[in-house]
Amino acid sequence: MNRGREWRAIVGALGVATLLTGVVLPVTARAEDGPAANETKAGGGQAAPRTTAAAAARRNIIEEVIVTARRREETAQNVPIAITAISTELQNSNIRGIADLNGYAPNVRIDRDQGRQGLSVNIRGISPTRIDDNSLDAPVGVLIDGIYLGTLAGQAFENFDLERIEILRGPQGTLFGRNTVGGVLNVIRSRPTGEWGAKFQITGGRDNQREFRLVGNGSLIKDMLAAKVFYTAQRYDGYLRNTTTRKRQPEKDYQNYGITFLANPTDKFEALLTLEKFKDASQGGAPTNYNIAPGISPKPPAGSALPDFSGGLLACTLFNTPFFPAGAGTPCRTSLKEPHSISTDAPNDNLLETKAYTLQMTYGLSEDWRLVSVTGYRDQTEDRFSDFDGSSSNLITINRDNIYDQFSQELRLEGKWNNFTVTGGAYYFENEFTQDWITGGAFWESISRLSGYSLQNNTWRPIAFLPGGANIQAAIDAGLTPLQACRDKRLGAVRCDTTTNFAAPLGTGYGANPIQRLFETQKTTAAAYFASVDWQFLPKWTATAGIRYTDERKKFRAGQSYIAPVGNQFQRNFPEYVNLSKDWQETSPKLGIAYKANDDVLFYLSYSEGFHSGGFFGVNQNSKDFVRDQYDPEFAYSTEAGMKGQFFENTLQVNATVFYNRFKDKQESSVQFDATTNTVATVFSNVATATYKGAELEVQWVANDNIRLFADVGYLDAKYEKFRTDLNPNDDAAVGAKIEDASFLKPRNAPKYTYGLGGTANYPVGGGRLILNAKYSWIDKIETSLLNLPLGQLEARKDLAATVSYVYRDYTLSVFGRNLTDESFEIPFFIATLFASGFIPPGRTWGIEFSAAF
Repeated sequence: MNRGREWRAIVGALGVATLLTGVVLPVTARAEDGPAANETKAGGGQAAPRTTAAAAARRNIIEEVIVTARRREETAQNVPIAITAISTELQNSNIRGIADLNGYAPNVRIDRDQGRQGLSVNIRGISPTRIDDNSLDAPVGVLIDGIYLGTLAGQAFENFDLERIEILRGPQGTLFGRNTVGGVLNVIRSRPTGEWGAKFQITGGRDNQREFRLVGNGSLIKDMLAAKVFYTAQRYDGYLRNTTTRKRQPEKDYQNYGITFLANPTDKFEALLTLEKFKDASQGGAPTNYNIAPGISPKPPAGSALPDFSGGLLACTLFNTPFFPAGAGTPCRTSLKEPHSISTDAPNDNLLETKAYTLQMTYGLSEDWRLVSVTGYRDQTEDRFSDFDGSSSNLITINRDNIYDQFSQELRLEGKWNNFTVTGGAYYFENEFTQDWITGGAFWESISRLSGYSLQNNTWRPIAFLPGGANIQAAIDAGLTPLQACRDKRLGAVRCDTTTNFAAPLGTGYGANPIQRLFETQKTTAAAYFASVDWQFLPKWTATAGIRYTDERKKFRAGQSYIAPVGNQFQRNFPEYVNLSKDWQETSPKLGIAYKANDDVLFYLSYSEGFHSGGFFGVNQNSKDFVRDQYDPEFAYSTEAGMKGQFFENTLQVNATVFYNRFKDKQESSVQFDATTNTVATVFSNVATATYKGAELEVQWVANDNIRLFADVGYLDAKYEKFRTDLNPNDDAAVGAKIEDASFLKPRNAPKYTYGLGGTANYPVGGGRLILNAKYSWIDKIETSLLNLPLGQLEARKDLAATVSYVYRDYTLSVFGRNLTDESFEIPFFIATLFASGFIPPGRTWGIEFSAAF
């Protein structure tokens, strides 16, 4: 989306607001007083009765949380789906952002992707197959103030100004649409209060942590126009020492600021407009050296078809021989013990800048019906640099420059008629991205020598144990140089930049460390029409029927990668382009029935479907790979039954759910050796049918006037019914030629058990209150690799966080700690037998925080 379209989107949204304001102003007078808890809300209809946190504390009962999981306001306990609403917990100092919510919801794991400052959300075993490229859509939707985010980058919101987070488990295809086969994270920020006031927070902690947050509210026109400003700045040094650069990584440098306007010109119309900017210059993680020496990785069992890494990775063995350029090889890692430092020769410097505009308008057609419009636009630039080999050698680096924007518009009609509650509307979504990326270092010269030639020197380098092949020998016999042979397409799938100013015939070579140039761009458009009806056909019985029709189209363009000298790395001299397009029309239905046994107990049963978008895999090198890796949507078919209950005068809340999800045409990616380039290729396709079944239990208990406790348990049984892939990417078979039955493998990122428990103790001390808060979470072991490689198994892990706060009037002083048991683990990332790096999350952290409101 170009800059002109950005301004058209903003001006158009404001124009609609102005038009609607002009329509309603003449016919209604403005409200002189704000609505009380049970008075008519803006836009018509009655606001749901609610028990506020303060009232719940006074009455010693469980707070009712108002959610919008079904696109209308209602209490979470009255929603017949598996949903966890988190609100008051967001005030705990040990929760710094969305990624700190693990343990509050069963079968949910939220991990931060430091490489993109985004999230990897796992709900009921469903998580992104890849998180490193915008050509791929995540199967769990993340929304902020009603706006679906089409990229993982920038999803790691901090929590100071959040009102609540709703975690919806299972497919949400009817009301939330495509790419919600795993579930939805619905994030809602606070609204302007219409009263003058502010709150701020100052934080300091380990690793030189410095944070400042501010929210200010004011009334610009009494009872008609309110505003809220917000600002957040976060900085800290890294938690791992780099022994090569003598610095600490990854450093954090994050800012977010903006303003929200709330207009209530009449008692029928409301508009909420947010303008904001994010600037995140945090480093993209701190990779460890996982280039293992021979004998470190165990051999696979006798007769196994799985790959054998026991001979070590080529980056630390073969590439360290004199035949390869100096500095190509990496130091061998001789132990699997987790390191306490890193050794990369360059920091992973990143820059993510986002401008976002959100406009939500509500117009009351009558007492029972209202029209809602939600408009959103986001513009992002993302520059990423990665030391991909994780070592002190300059083997391989990746530099990605990405431009992304999205526009969305939703119109909804909501209301009641007799015993029917109706939500219906239309939705339009459009996003577009362009990525230029470069792989550098000594890797490509090493690969060329491994193939029998040198692009650095433009000479042939045949070796006895890996002859160049008949095509290379023919080029030698014809008197061609490697660059001439590359120009004439005689080096397999390898292409070269032949536009240089070198002397004929194509000069003496590319010089040291030639690079690989890649390019991709994609545009997605999706239009949907949806409706959901609740019919209370008996006093205690309600039936639900919903449907969504989606028409989606993707256009993809990519350049055939080529090798070039460093001086040409920013040019686009692609020898050819691939242009691909696909469109899909899908229907997502939902049926359900709910039985309200009494005011406090609800039973429900539902069946729903959803789909995860098809598309094109952008992390490829060659034209034939882009053509090969076109994939169709995957489909989720889910049955869910549950109970929600509140007992003992609303001091005990128990929610239980069982579910059965079947995924058809499941999308998976595998890394296979590509003999045409002597590197690897990632194959992405619809290869599996899988089932995910399990159970969930959530409990809240107000033990007495001072103590509140919670616990949740999730059980998951994930299995492949059908799955075929290449079980050994190191064999000599051509890409895709040796496909075998892999249904015995376990789906990755699918822990069998998860649980969390914790609580809050609140005691009067002096003139204030002492508040103690703790949360313990545990997640079972998982497979992180598609092939269930032994080195890719992540053992069970735990996390303990706690906060001690003293509240005096409007001032709060807190001391907090996270990962107090100093849990440590390392996740490796393998590129077949070539090289590997790892990731270690932060260890024990602590801090002190002061906040005030006035």
